[in-house]
Amino acid sequence: MNTTIIQPHKSSVGMDANITVLIIYISMAVVSWIPFVGYAAWVVPMVFFFLEKDSKFVKYQAIQALIIGIVRVLISTVFAIIIWAITPRGLAGLMSMAFGGGLGAWVVLGAISTLIGLAIMGLIIFLVIMAYGYKQVELPLLGPIATKASEQLDGVKTNFQQNSGPENKPDSENQNSN
Repeated sequence: MNTTIIQPHKSSVGMDANITVLIIYISMAVVSWIPFVGYAAWVVPMVFFFLEKDSKFVKYQAIQALIIGIVRVLISTVFAIIIWAITPRGLAGLMSMAFGGGLGAWVVLGAISTLIGLAIMGLIIFLVIMAYGYKQVELPLLGPIATKASEQLDGVKTNFQQNSGPENKPDSENQNSN
């Protein structure tokens, strides 16, 4: 796990970069625990990624949060499908499961799902603490993906801005013209 210390700076969103990263992770974590809406919690970091124009620290953290959110959704979906598959159909099947002692699989899957959710929440808390101190943590599996995705998405956005009309010039050109 690589950790890079970043110089304190402002985000183009108008706040300190570390506060922007805190908002990204915390808002994603809060939204992820809301039933049904939690499946779309990965949208929060994506919005911040496209709002941010200057800070590579914020962009990297937004992509890393996006990947964590997508992994969380995939894990939740797998557990939901497994639980749905083992749920008996009809009243007779439910009664048989309830009184016949077939709830063990539900309890085990629920406990595992909760532990995974708490582990992801612990990871987010760790990343929030590190980001508050302007430390960029590159997670073993997700970090390289976040780095590559951040650079590629940033390049796509830059190309779009250069190909658009004069009213959508990059910030550096707008500042020089004023």
